[in-house]
Amino acid sequence: MNGNSHHSQATFKSILFGEAIRLRRFNQRKEDYFSGLNRLKEKAIRSNFHLNMTNDMIALASNWEDRLRTPKRDKKEDPQVWATSFPHLFTLTQKEKG
Repeated sequence: MNGNSHHSQATFKSILFGEAIRLRRFNQRKEDYFSGLNRLKEKAIRSNFHLNMTNDMIALASNWEDRLRTPKRDKKEDPQVWATSFPHLFTLTQKEKG
């Protein structure tokens, strides 16, 4: 996506955030992770993402230690509940079990 498009700044931050999470999960060694972040930053700059926002997001992601999830927030969030009127979708058919 081009940084000059008429999307909100949050959209571009989300792209960088999501890609950084993916890189953190896929790269066990820090050197590989930082190399991936550097390539992500270069790509964002080539795509005309706002430079300060890009630098801020890369700096934030550089401090992540846990490779499976982002840092926990202090704010407690209510769990999301998924209700359905199709409970039969939760059980496997004989063919699916099979």
